[in-house]
Amino acid sequence: MSYKIILTPNAVRDINEAVSYYQEKASKKVANLFIEDYRNTFRKIQETKYFKTFFENFRGKSMNKFPYIIFYTIDENQKIIMIKAVFHASQNTDKYPEK
Repeated sequence: MSYKIILTPNAVRDINEAVSYYQEKASKKVANLFIEDYRNTFRKIQETKYFKTFFENFRGKSMNKFPYIIFYTIDENQKIIMIKAVFHASQNTDKYPEK
């Protein structure tokens, strides 16, 4: 059985902020490349699920082309992957997503 993926409002905000940043500071093409990289990483999480554990039950998967980590949790009972944050790798770790 495949797992359902849910994005939290924080994760959606993170993605929107990154896309806006790349549109404003680089170009629409770069923003589209970010979205493509995000989607590819999203698919890898959906296929594999068990990437590096960062803290307690938080797992993370780095994007390939952009310096972001997708943080998520897995609910084995309900078969849900909850995307908690899309975190720029140079941000302060105090900003890591909370439970």
